Amino acid sequence: MPKLMSLSANELKFLVKRSVEGLGFPPGDQLSAGIKAAAAFQLGLANSRLLNNALDALNGLVSSPLLVSSSNDEVVFDAQGQSALVQVELALGFALSKAAPKLRIKRVVGAAFAVPCLMNWLTQPLSNSIAQQCYALYFTHHSGAQRCVLIAADGQLLGLYQPLQEVVGADELLLCMGQADIDGVLITDGADLLGWRERCLDQGIHLESELFARLQRMMQSSFVPETEASRAGAGPG
Repeated sequence: MPKLMSLSANELKFLVKRSVEGLGFPPGDQLSAGIKAAAAFQLGLANSRLLNNALDALNGLVSSPLLVSSSNDEVVFDAQGQSALVQVELALGFALSKAAPKLRIKRVVGAAFAVPCLMNWLTQPLSNSIAQQCYALYFTHHSGAQRCVLIAADGQLLGLYQPLQEVVGADELLLCMGQADIDGVLITDGADLLGWRERCLDQGIHLESELFARLQRMMQSSFVPETEASRAGAGPG
């Protein structure tokens, strides 16, 4: 059994942020990756294996998801194998601005990391009245089973479901707007999901020690080698 260690959400956020920085991603991607990783662990939607896979898939040569098609019924993007730790908000933002009934992102790794991103988006005021509905986000859980997170228009979690039928592929994410009734079994309601997050605040997040060591190694790449120029630029501001 892998050795586990406990760390706070802020520590995990910092480690992931600096690791993504070390790969050359811009500041916006760095911060969002840290936030998404910590929040997904707090909600019980991610584990060490999923984060490892998401780190493996990070590709600095990919700048954004590709828009495959856009209609009044569905918007489809191709993430090009990119990790959902970065850039997925570009597709989510596009679909929300169009109030598209469905958004499908193909070839995305670690789709569960998009859940905190959607929650954050929905806490922002939406100008389109059509968008003031529930959102159902479907993805493949790290266990291999289908999952659906139901989120209110204000970003509050309403529940985690297991769909009765297969809705997405292993590397797909599907967002359905206005789908309040899920054809599936309720696994955990919103209150329990938030309760899990509260427990993580008290007890910390459990991470495999090998993954922690990997994040530390990746983080080292973000440090600037000390030179006369770097020392001259160091300090407040």
